[in-house]
Amino acid sequence: MTASVLLFSTGCWDRNEVNDLAIVTTAGLDQKKDGEIELSLEIVIPKEGGGKAQQDNSKSKTSGSTLIWSASGATVAEAASELQRKLSRAVYWGQLEMLVVGDSLSRSQFREQLDYLARDSNIRLRIQPFVCKGTARAFLASASPLERTKADFLGGESKRLFRRPITLNRLVQNLGNISKDAVIPYVDTTQDGKESVPYVKGYAVFSRDRMVGLIQGESFSGMKWILKQTRGDVETVKLEWPPSSLLSLGVLSSSTRLVPKLEGEMPHMDVSIEAEMSVVQNTTHFKTSDSKFIRAIEHAAADKIRQKVETTIKQAQKMGADIFGFGEAINQRNPREWQHLEKRWKRIYPSVPANVMVKVKIRQIGMNNEPVGDS
Repeated sequence: MTASVLLFSTGCWDRNEVNDLAIVTTAGLDQKKDGEIELSLEIVIPKEGGGKAQQDNSKSKTSGSTLIWSASGATVAEAASELQRKLSRAVYWGQLEMLVVGDSLSRSQFREQLDYLARDSNIRLRIQPFVCKGTARAFLASASPLERTKADFLGGESKRLFRRPITLNRLVQNLGNISKDAVIPYVDTTQDGKESVPYVKGYAVFSRDRMVGLIQGESFSGMKWILKQTRGDVETVKLEWPPSSLLSLGVLSSSTRLVPKLEGEMPHMDVSIEAEMSVVQNTTHFKTSDSKFIRAIEHAAADKIRQKVETTIKQAQKMGADIFGFGEAINQRNPREWQHLEKRWKRIYPSVPANVMVKVKIRQIGMNNEPVGDS
């Protein structure tokens, strides 16, 4: 009887123990000068008792509590295979959270190399992609003073800056939609003493699988308004009276609607934005309980947001990238009309007029009606 039970008990014969795995949290992709693709992995260093960390290879670097391992090949798949040969542990993709793409690769073979990540069943489609200035390998090796891993840093930045993080699944969908255009957060580094500290600088703009430019500065904020990605943002407005008076407003909620108008040969686009905001700083001597003062703030904020959005739209049209989904909006509203526009959309898109309308409502004024020092 005992022999029969043992015979038919298969158990978990193919499982991998944690101590046998190289757990990857972030992957980086670069294109080298010779055209080869370099894959860099951020691997969590095992704690004591979990096996010795491999740090004696010239292709590995230590970054805090992680190791950075790199290998090259003609494709990402070949580089991954080469990297696995260097490691005594099996590469485990199940904890991969972030993908960082170097500047050079994003401008040349981005779609071709993205195919490996989207095709491999071990890689989750909810990982978040980023583009970085310079090489992904150098970015992964840079310091992140407040976080243990680059995955923790990028995840924290994404939650802080964006209402809905861009995932690999969403990126693949955007690159396959009507316009075949998309945006990905762009990461740069700034010098803080002797250390280079990373931060999200803006959006990398992709048109037909290649990066064609950057949206940054005030346009980065304008882009977030259009894409409904504002989260904890602060807008500082300047009132006409009194002169040089500033008020800072926090975004509580926002919504954006694209409404195409098809009149004649050239379509028009109405961009309607509504926002609820709170007063977070008042440098004037006016009371925030004054309804006239509040209306003046609302008009000033709406005007500033409108100007930023208009500038952002013109910048994207100059790049020829329909990253806002104007074409998709036309197709949804009037599929028959879109059939006439589709073949020449790339040609006419840069000239499509956009009418931006912004409505701001102040919902919160803070703890005090009167400015500090007034009574």
